[in-house]
Amino acid sequence: MTDGSFELDELVSRTVDRRKFVLGVAGVAAGLALPGSALARFSNSKTIAFAQPDTSAGVYPLLLKGAKSEAAKRGYDLLESHANHQLDNQVNELNTWIGQGIGGVIVLPLDNNAMLPLIKKAHDAGVKFLDYSDKALPGTDGWVIFNNLQGAALVGADAGRWVNRTLGGKAKVALLTHEIQQTGKDRIHGGIKALKKVAPKAQVVAQHEGVLAAECLTVTQSLLQAHPDLNVILCIADDGALGAEKAFMQTHPSAARQRQMYIAGWDGAIPVMQKIVKGGTIRSTGALDLVGIGAASVRATANAIEGKGPTRINYPYVLVSQSAAGKRIGRQLIAKYGA
Repeated sequence: MTDGSFELDELVSRTVDRRKFVLGVAGVAAGLALPGSALARFSNSKTIAFAQPDTSAGVYPLLLKGAKSEAAKRGYDLLESHANHQLDNQVNELNTWIGQGIGGVIVLPLDNNAMLPLIKKAHDAGVKFLDYSDKALPGTDGWVIFNNLQGAALVGADAGRWVNRTLGGKAKVALLTHEIQQTGKDRIHGGIKALKKVAPKAQVVAQHEGVLAAECLTVTQSLLQAHPDLNVILCIADDGALGAEKAFMQTHPSAARQRQMYIAGWDGAIPVMQKIVKGGTIRSTGALDLVGIGAASVRATANAIEGKGPTRINYPYVLVSQSAAGKRIGRQLIAKYGA
């Protein structure tokens, strides 16, 4: 055809197609021209770091199970900590992740003060920074915490009732804590406050830093040498309770002496709950939904990255103890975890 309108339409169509081609090539070229660091930052934005440094603790596999499940559901890659409860290692890996431009990190801080410059560095790099376990860090993008004072009251009151029932209200108490963490302060100080409210004649004779089983084993060995008649050991974490129990059993206590010992912790680790249900010197734990907490940690971080959904989550405790109700709760949690 020689119709003028056809020629004009064809010309316009060819011009538009040519512009699309040019723009498309320009876009590809621009993408190829991006610095490697910018491309890496773009790809790392769908990455979340779960900076729980106590990976040797008995609770960690359950936390990780929940975190991995939620990360897969939300379409994020998940990084794990290898700090091994060492502050220098934790600071180094956080600096590395921030430098890589990951989407966000949720941190159980080994030292709150050491986190302050890292929070600013993360925000300057566009990385979300959330607090795990405590709500003690300023300027974070959210947190997953535990109702520690509520959990402390559960364990402390149970210990107090045991002291009254078993020892006539008098007991020598040792505390294994981690004072640099708010969780340590809340659990231990809240626990002994609740214990003494129920059994006011109980006496604290020793307090020492200790979190994980290996360190609490050696600490408790020393405590028992200095105070062989200890009756109660409150441990900031279940992992420490396992170490304390091992140290006590190494003294080859008689059956009567074992009946005069109460060891407790917090978290709800499977081995500790199994020991409580079976009966022994570990008599209670303030238990948490560990799989749920792992999932919530990733969920809150992803929500902060995406700018939607809750970024602040607070978990309550339940008491697993040697009472009928406490044993029932323990069995339910053990079954839930598939152990």
